Amino acid sequence: MGYRIQYTEVEGALSAVVSGKSSQAAAGCIARDIGAQAARRSQDRVLVDLRWLEDRVGTLRALRALPGLRVAVLDVGENHSRYAFSEYSELRYFAHVGAAIRWLRTDERTDAESPRGDRKVPTPPGAPMRTRLEIYGG
Repeated sequence: MGYRIQYTEVEGALSAVVSGKSSQAAAGCIARDIGAQAARRSQDRVLVDLRWLEDRVGTLRALRALPGLRVAVLDVGENHSRYAFSEYSELRYFAHVGAAIRWLRTDERTDAESPRGDRKVPTPPGAPMRTRLEIYGG
């Protein structure tokens, strides 16, 4: 048995539901197929649903290689420990569709900055005070 990808549009993002069985060789094909479909539809935000895919070996590594796409991976919670790519800003793991869609709708620039621009967020109440800055003249 091979794999199947069903594409739909979900709130301005391309949704790709991958089902069937994958292998190491098929992982690259899955990623290339999703990338090609996103290019055909001029989409840069993709929701990849892996909940129906067996043997995900290599699929996540292949998805990381998709250039220029912001990818939200949706999978069952029991596979959470397999996802160690939180350092990638263009690829994130989600267990819930709503959270994945919200992340895809946000802009990458607003993720990195505070809502008030480049100013620092105020210290929360009860946080330990830092040492005062003292200036010594000479």
